[in-house]
Amino acid sequence: MGFRVWLIALQLVGAVIGAVMAVDVCPGEGPRYGDFKCNHDGTHRVCAQLVDSSSGSPLSWGEGGDFWAITGQKAWQWDTSIVSEPNPGDSWCICMWAFAKLIKRVGCENVHLRCDSTDISYVLAQYHDGGHSLDEAHTCLEAKCPEAVAAARI
Repeated sequence: MGFRVWLIALQLVGAVIGAVMAVDVCPGEGPRYGDFKCNHDGTHRVCAQLVDSSSGSPLSWGEGGDFWAITGQKAWQWDTSIVSEPNPGDSWCICMWAFAKLIKRVGCENVHLRCDSTDISYVLAQYHDGGHSLDEAHTCLEAKCPEAVAAARI
């Protein structure tokens, strides 16, 4: 009987941790992962708002311009994919290195982040991505997503 109680307790703990660590759909993310969430590969774990939801135009991130200009990806700008079916929205699962680069360039206060759709626990557990330190990314997550960071550290 003791083993059975232990097993049930373990299952409950797993369910609670799973609920705390849940990652919501990133509105605008394409079908590459099937469920439109930022919790599948080793880098695309941050859901960032890249498009102005009212105009459909690339969102400015301060003096550096939009996401694509700042990260050197202007040639591949995919804003039309973000606002289109099957998951129309204004955001995309971006690389942790791009998130770190954005923070360094425009400051955390100018970063457009969706906390509930970002895999906070995964990002906090990483130290580097694409040759970029994630220290400032961790600090920014703590400032912008304090409840999610606290839950991830339980």
